[in-house]
Amino acid sequence: MGKAVGADTSSVTILVLNFNGKTHLKKCLDSLLTTNYPHFNIVVIDNGSTDRSTEFLKSNYPSVKVIRHHQNYGYALGYNLVIDKIENEYIVLLNNDILVKPDWLKELMTHIKNEDVAAVAPKMKFLHEKTRINSTGGSCDIYGVGLNRGNGEVDMEQYDLIQEVFYGNGGALLIKKRVWREIGPFDERYFMYGEDLDWCWRARLKGYKIIYVPHAEVYHHWRGSGGSMVTLLERHWLSTILKNYSLKTLIKIMPKYLALKTLKTMWLITHAKSTEKLAVIDAILWNLFNLRGTWRKRTQVQTSRKLPDAEIQRHMFKRSFELLLGLGKLRHPLLDSY
Repeated sequence: MGKAVGADTSSVTILVLNFNGKTHLKKCLDSLLTTNYPHFNIVVIDNGSTDRSTEFLKSNYPSVKVIRHHQNYGYALGYNLVIDKIENEYIVLLNNDILVKPDWLKELMTHIKNEDVAAVAPKMKFLHEKTRINSTGGSCDIYGVGLNRGNGEVDMEQYDLIQEVFYGNGGALLIKKRVWREIGPFDERYFMYGEDLDWCWRARLKGYKIIYVPHAEVYHHWRGSGGSMVTLLERHWLSTILKNYSLKTLIKIMPKYLALKTLKTMWLITHAKSTEKLAVIDAILWNLFNLRGTWRKRTQVQTSRKLPDAEIQRHMFKRSFELLLGLGKLRHPLLDSY
């Protein structure tokens, strides 16, 4: 394993978030230990697992540090409670169902050190179908809906340029601790899904960039973490635009936003499984219930932002992803389950 050298400015801490993922951990850690980078250490954050994950780690990976939460705090708070305690400036956030190629970290580190870069994202492919893309960084439309670029496409090197993207997939993301402190932590109300888009959006408002590096490759056991993706994304996407957009922009987009969400509700009622049919209504009610907290966070974002919405939207998709998905003009692997 790479050396845990907190004083070295190039040292990296890899944080692996785990909840009842003992079946994933061996493959994940074994692949991490092949990493071709001189200075890194691995920390597993256990979110109160009940499958004896921590006992498995202590018996089989004694050199891997384990930080155990007493309950499942989810993605945002699970990481927030640990990141501030990490000594290294560079931190990788990694799902327990990710496998990596040996040079992945070296490739990411080549592009993180620019002053205006907040985070760097690798090319993520499906673990069980390695010719297909899961993420090449994230795109966001002007209504706050985020999609992994290239999700489900066969990798034919069409995303093999190093470039700026709107956000990085939080399943595998290299960040700077200094920037994380400046921007603020993940929104702890986002149990899982959407926290990566929100954090990167806030980084953009501060003038930072998110970079995608195609030659850093990882493989994802997609949906290995579970959770009601549609319902949670609806909640968090709405909260994100309420926090991060100016009042003028919110007033401008809200009529179309509500019309699009009405159409989506009709589609979900017709096509989705019972737990997701009312996801949009659930999102609105959740955001009304959490409005005080959202307003408090919004105030913090708006008073410290450096860039106007016009500059942020310059990097956004101008039409609705959800409308194009509904019309069959875009494809997403999630739709295959309907």
